[in-house]
Amino acid sequence: MPRRSSRSITHTGCLARTLLIAFVAAGSGCASVVPRTDFAQAAAGAKERLGVEDVYDPTAESLIEQKVSALLADGLTVDEAVSVALINNRSFQALFQTIGASRAEVVQSGLLTNPSVTIGARFPEGGGRSELTLGLAQQLVDLWQIPVRKRVAEAELQQTIMSVLHEAVHIAAETRSRCHDLLWRERAEKLARENLEVATQSAAVAEARLRIGDATPLEAGLVRTKAHEAQDAVWVAQREREKAQSSLAQVLGLARSSRSWSLIDEPQHPSAEIPSDDGLLDLALKERFDVRIAGARVNAAADRVELELLRVFPSVEIGLNAERTERRALPGRKVLADTARASVAAGQLTAPSIESRGQRDLARRQIIDAILGPSVQLTLPIWDQNQAQIAKARSDLARAVKEQESLMDSVATELRRAATDARIARQRVQHFEATVLPQVETNLKSARSQYERGEESVVVLLEAQEEAFRQKGAALDARREDRQALTELQRAVGGRLPLTATSRPARVPDPKSQETSQDGNE
Repeated sequence: MPRRSSRSITHTGCLARTLLIAFVAAGSGCASVVPRTDFAQAAAGAKERLGVEDVYDPTAESLIEQKVSALLADGLTVDEAVSVALINNRSFQALFQTIGASRAEVVQSGLLTNPSVTIGARFPEGGGRSELTLGLAQQLVDLWQIPVRKRVAEAELQQTIMSVLHEAVHIAAETRSRCHDLLWRERAEKLARENLEVATQSAAVAEARLRIGDATPLEAGLVRTKAHEAQDAVWVAQREREKAQSSLAQVLGLARSSRSWSLIDEPQHPSAEIPSDDGLLDLALKERFDVRIAGARVNAAADRVELELLRVFPSVEIGLNAERTERRALPGRKVLADTARASVAAGQLTAPSIESRGQRDLARRQIIDAILGPSVQLTLPIWDQNQAQIAKARSDLARAVKEQESLMDSVATELRRAATDARIARQRVQHFEATVLPQVETNLKSARSQYERGEESVVVLLEAQEEAFRQKGAALDARREDRQALTELQRAVGGRLPLTATSRPARVPDPKSQETSQDGNE
């Protein structure tokens, strides 16, 4: 029977170390987690979609204060307010961190399972050299599961990035909406003060007529009451304007800031015609991030089905086993007894036999000192063939497809409603500006003139004045609804309309508008 040298142990140890180093190198080659490029991808997507100059960057936290201060320096346009929100909004900043977590999942999905090492020792009952066993095993299912796992993780990373972009669209729309609301509140306060001036002038006319005896005290009292109502409306408008500014400050991330800032009311430019519903729907289904997320979920669900199919064999391990056999301790030699036995056998006094060093080395080389060989271990899918998880993954895929179809139906409904609101709002603004407001101004001037001449009663003046107040307020509401409807249509399409009206020209700050805008300390 062939024998192995004791140097087999050395060969076994070298082979084990080589395999261990190879496993460690393979498992740690791509273990670094660097989400910087993913942050840049999300920021670039937001800039391109929303037309803003800057977006929050987690790797440049120290520059946030500088960027926000530069934008606030000479007053905010609506577009600049969107930039401030996308840089400084705390909830948006928190959402950005989910990208780093998703990148970590991608890295984790590409790592091999750590190898397992087993070491054992058994000790002979009668003493001697102990038996040692060494096993090194590596999971093989990673070789065909890792590509699918990485596809699933990469798809989830892209979903996370698109979720951040989808939230950016919502924050931009919310910021624009609150900006329009604040500007409307400022114009409403201005209109209330104009109404107070008109009411005060009417009260002065009534007082003059009362002094010359052309009006009764009741008439003068009714007109004064309207002036008091106009004053109260000014205070209410001021309160609502300050509340609107606080609401905008929250989305801008300035709720706790004591710095002064103002919102500039830019002039509205004529809008290009809103595209047809079909054109808008095609654009929304192509551009909206929630639609893209739904498609990515379908793809990820299909990859999970494939992954579960690959998990029918949950464990396949290949390894290397080494064993150093035990050796019983040699008994101590009794020289006198051995001499007696040798002398009896020889018939005369004879020394006992003693092996030479060469003989001892030869005998030692013929001893089996270690056993080394490969091993394979796999779990047989006899009872559990992963059929439950496969069925679950297929159900998840079917659900993802239906959810995608449901979302597309919701997008179509939402978009058509937003387009209808935008078109009707524009028609209302045009009607007020071209017809209603000129008419009520004419009516008010005529009623005041006739009242001054004594041709009409104070009732006619009050009715004309009240109607002017009401129609001017309705026109102001219509302008606000027009801006809000356009903002909502932009959000429904996916962030930006293909209209020339959405691009703002370079603005020159209006000192009057800055004076009427609040700076947070008024």
